[in-house]
Amino acid sequence: MRILLILIALAIIVMLVKRMWLPPRTGSQPDKRLPGEMVRCGHCGIYLPEQEAVRDGDRYFCSKEHLDADHGNS
Repeated sequence: MRILLILIALAIIVMLVKRMWLPPRTGSQPDKRLPGEMVRCGHCGIYLPEQEAVRDGDRYFCSKEHLDADHGNS
């Protein structure tokens, strides 16, 4: 019985020492990534994240259809 109490006391001491030496854990935090730079569609003017846009040179479009429509107007 005495050995069991000593083992429990040692386990508690080890846990306390670990908490003092190790930095606190950061739990699962919500993802706070930003969508990136917003760009404007060259056809309809809507803003959307750059990684979702269709790029044509230095211009951006919200869809392939608007890219094609813009090329049809030129």
